Amino acid sequence: MGTANLPKVDEMEKELLSAMMLKDGLIIPSIAATLKAEDFYDEKHRELYEVIKEVYSDTGTSNILLVADKLKKRGMLEKIGLEKFQEIVGATFTTAYAAIFASKIKEKAGLRRMAEVGDIMKKDASSDKKPLEEILKEAERMMMEVKNETAPPNISCFSEYFAEKFQKNIEKMTEYGERKTGYENVDKEQIFSPGLYVLGGLPALGKTTFAWQMLEQLAKSGEKCIYCSYEMSEFELFTKSVSREVYRRESANYTREIIKPLTSAAIRRGELSEEHLEKFLEVKAEFEQSGIDLNVMEMEEQDIDELIFKLRRYCVNKAPVIVLDYLQIIPVKSKEISAKQAIDETVRKLKNFQRDTGATFIVISSFNRQNYAQQVAFESFKESGNIEYSADVVWGLQLYFDEGMSRENRENVERAKNATPRRVELKCLKNRQGKNYSCYFKYYSAVDAFVSCDKEDFQGKQSKSKRLVI
Repeated sequence: MGTANLPKVDEMEKELLSAMMLKDGLIIPSIAATLKAEDFYDEKHRELYEVIKEVYSDTGTSNILLVADKLKKRGMLEKIGLEKFQEIVGATFTTAYAAIFASKIKEKAGLRRMAEVGDIMKKDASSDKKPLEEILKEAERMMMEVKNETAPPNISCFSEYFAEKFQKNIEKMTEYGERKTGYENVDKEQIFSPGLYVLGGLPALGKTTFAWQMLEQLAKSGEKCIYCSYEMSEFELFTKSVSREVYRRESANYTREIIKPLTSAAIRRGELSEEHLEKFLEVKAEFEQSGIDLNVMEMEEQDIDELIFKLRRYCVNKAPVIVLDYLQIIPVKSKEISAKQAIDETVRKLKNFQRDTGATFIVISSFNRQNYAQQVAFESFKESGNIEYSADVVWGLQLYFDEGMSRENRENVERAKNATPRRVELKCLKNRQGKNYSCYFKYYSAVDAFVSCDKEDFQGKQSKSKRLVI
């Protein structure tokens, strides 16, 4: 695109620069917060803009004489041209329209940058040397830069916010008042509004199963859901759903031990006995016709920027609920930062993306090295970066022990881990939307099922029940 055809507002640039030399530079702080020198189309305007700001910074004021003197000392008055300078000085005698002019100049600068992005994309596409996804990713990065550079400062005036945005935001959030995770006890405690949720726990406590079941329950209630998996395949996740559903329908027979559970591992191996085949086919047929908006995105070597790039296209209309499994194994391209710094950077980007799109993120995190004897606490996340600061809600899964039962005793730990069902506590360590709480679950690990229950169900002797009701 020729420079003559690029968007510009030459007269507005002159009037704004003129206004910045009036009233002792009254408007300079607000203009400097909005515009960079490169936002001006005319190169001479850019140079003059920097000099005016410098004069104001050095003296706390601005006028024609001070600016002219600075230009002379720098040898710039001749470069800009005396006639050009006089033309700018006489362009306006008011500061009244400065904010409007600054906004228009910023807009035209953004359009010029978008035109540059278009030229780069056209050149890359025409050369046929780069794959499409690489071109799209680069275009997305450049467009986000344009958006960030040209967006107005994210500042809200108190009175203007209440006049223009407050009621709209209330109405928007009431849409989530009836949203349910499908876990009855969690739904009694937690308003599941958009935000960044972190779910941590030790190995073998069912973090993936808990999050996948929650996502499936949300999808069945009408939510758009995406599971981003760096560890498990879509085949492994979907067989968890089949195993749990077959078990739900056959729970009475399992309780009486008439038949053994159909595990997800058995389904993946194709080990379907006659006693399971009918229910399996029934569940499979119903899932095929379900139409729920539950999606699995298998991740490999994509870093956090590539992940966000892939997710952004799903956030155009209704913002989804997204599970990321799991935080510590997201690849890091830079070799110059520590693992903790990489996680901090990842969480920061996820939070910014969540806030920008209105999505709901559930990020699974492993705990630092510790034993089952320790109660879940913020210290459990310490080697996982500063996620407790960025997260809106922090959950920790842990084994439940009866009062008086020592967590230090190895036999107690092994008994708790091997119990059917396993007794699990979901402990909320941080909740920006309300108070902290604990919820209790029976975890049937053989069939990938979490069942809500009350703490009273765990009192006294450790349960050996195999009863499952979902």
